[in-house]
Amino acid sequence: MRVLFTTWSSGGHLAPMVPLARAFLAAGHQVRIAVPSGCAAAVAHAGLVPVPVGPLPKASGAAGAVPRRIGNWPADWPVRPAGLGAEERGMLRALGEKQVRIAEAMAQGLVAFARCWQPGLVVHDASAYAGTVAAAVLGVPAVGQMWGSAAVLRLDRQDLHGPPLPGYARLMRRYGVDPAYEPGLWLDPCPPGLALPSSARRMAVRFVPDGQDGPVGQDGQDGASEEGKAAYRVCVAWDDPGGPPKPVRAALRHAGTRGAEVVLWPGPAAGAPPYRLPAGCRAVLHQGGGTAVVAAAAAGVPQLIVAPRPEQQLNGARLALVGAGRLVPVDASPARLFAELSALLEQPSYAAAARELRAEVLSMVGPDEAVTRLVSPAQASCAP
Repeated sequence: MRVLFTTWSSGGHLAPMVPLARAFLAAGHQVRIAVPSGCAAAVAHAGLVPVPVGPLPKASGAAGAVPRRIGNWPADWPVRPAGLGAEERGMLRALGEKQVRIAEAMAQGLVAFARCWQPGLVVHDASAYAGTVAAAVLGVPAVGQMWGSAAVLRLDRQDLHGPPLPGYARLMRRYGVDPAYEPGLWLDPCPPGLALPSSARRMAVRFVPDGQDGPVGQDGQDGASEEGKAAYRVCVAWDDPGGPPKPVRAALRHAGTRGAEVVLWPGPAAGAPPYRLPAGCRAVLHQGGGTAVVAAAAAGVPQLIVAPRPEQQLNGARLALVGAGRLVPVDASPARLFAELSALLEQPSYAAAARELRAEVLSMVGPDEAVTRLVSPAQASCAP
């Protein structure tokens, strides 16, 4: 079978798709990854075949033109968006409209390639709405690939649960398809214990860090030597190009004076596989991005989340709820950050909860089994 994957961004959006794409190849299927031209190198670096489908529009980065001030959102806002205020609903709509603009930029090239190549299945990043358009045009199943969010966020819909955004509906009609067409299945790497309930049909698929054949070793050790296991490491991942803000850096410097070795993750060293936790890591500090959350969960390592955005805050709150992490306000002082990190390292309950979360991850379906299920006759009906 021919399987067309597509995403609009590399990094945390591409990473969850790579193990599944490789599993399809290993099972004898043909695979192509349709991406904007700027993402083609990342796809090729992963050993997969990229199909460039045009450049992204301006201001389409992680933040784009979306306001950064987010305030306090209810802990269950994705399942009860009616409780949000006008400002919060406006932010969600702005995020959805940004993704619609990206879909508009990708749709022409993606649909043209899909018509030529004739895939039997389209697997698209949950926020790459052009993938749903292409699947609808061909009349083949569309499968949404999530990246570790605790919720199925339908930003293509008004107030998350309403009708399609007007721009998205216009895009679907432009290609002669029903705006109600949607993915019949969502592949979800988020451990079920962290996930919020949803009416969407989901398959929990274990995330496998890139460059790794099997599950990471207990507590993130990944088969490290005794010398590596003895290292006292705090691993830091930060999505912003400028790196962590000053208060976070100050807290990490203080941790360094108390014996911690602070390392960047994913590591900048040549050949370091992204999202593979370094050996000896006892805690991870990051912004709460979904792929980082599930990668650290798979390693069984406690997490300190300093989240600037609503979805990242949500992931941090869910980790705190199960006891495998702590959520800190983005404007926390260095002293507060260091105290939170110290608690994460010193209180055994966090490590124990992280190990329980890892056991849950290991019980999830792996990429190979996911392929078997996706190509079975029963799954062939996953198109609406």
